[in-house]
Amino acid sequence: MKLHNLYIAVYVLLTIFLVSCNDFEDTVINSPVVAPDCPALRFSSENKTSFEIEPSSDMYFTLTVKRNNYENAAEFPVSFTDTTNSFTIPDVISFAAGDSTAALKVSIKSTAQIGVKIPIVITFESKNINPYLVEYGTYYGSASIIKWNSLGSCQFYDSFSFYKIATVTLEQRDDLPTVYRITSPYEEGILTDAEWDNWIGGTTQNKIVFTVQGTNVVWDDFWYTDLIYKGNAGSEVKAYLPSALSKTGDEQSVVVKDSDGNIQYFELYPYFYVDGLGGWGLNVVYLGFPGFDLASKLGKEVYSE
Repeated sequence: MKLHNLYIAVYVLLTIFLVSCNDFEDTVINSPVVAPDCPALRFSSENKTSFEIEPSSDMYFTLTVKRNNYENAAEFPVSFTDTTNSFTIPDVISFAAGDSTAALKVSIKSTAQIGVKIPIVITFESKNINPYLVEYGTYYGSASIIKWNSLGSCQFYDSFSFYKIATVTLEQRDDLPTVYRITSPYEEGILTDAEWDNWIGGTTQNKIVFTVQGTNVVWDDFWYTDLIYKGNAGSEVKAYLPSALSKTGDEQSVVVKDSDGNIQYFELYPYFYVDGLGGWGLNVVYLGFPGFDLASKLGKEVYSE
């Protein structure tokens, strides 16, 4: 009897399944069709998505917009989303005859908040966008208004990368005085002097930012050194914050002050590392503040071209 009941249950389930299948309608949804004359407006992949702007009476950044079918001059409507009412942009973007690119100026109002990331989204009419291209017809970005105060020239020594001491410019963030930045010391001349000839040519940066946290100093995950491991493209030698590699050692990077509480120098311990290959561990780096003679402390010569 139990077996008979099982057959009945299976039969009922199969019947329900078959009825459900008969009721199902396969619906085909066509993908959008791009018209042959579509300009395929899109933002260049080379555009930055985050801008830092110095306070001034004319604050702005520009974005490069591309198009197809560029034989004739043309204008296209532009729209944007600005939740903080901080930006102004033109209603249209204009292309000259024969030009496949144009610049879109994004202006920042004087009333925009200082020291925070201000988001903006910019796009075009859907009929003017090709959704199948790698570069997108909608831009998602942000701008930050930040004032930096120059503290003057100072000395920087990287025991891993240099034989001699580099001269850099030190700045302090106006709204966050515990944040400092320097111009990049990783110039070709000082690296050649340290006999890195075949390793030079990696990525560098215009500024390196440091933040004082109590008696310690931290930075973003890493900074670039302009060196590539044995000249292999892509094998960037980076100076990591140890914790960014799940290593210990962050606590060794400290602020050193004089008896009056003035900063004399930063003693830093980045972990020099090549992603995917390995590294050389912690190596000491010094950033002397203006007026402090780092060269005398370390017994090193200051590099000059």
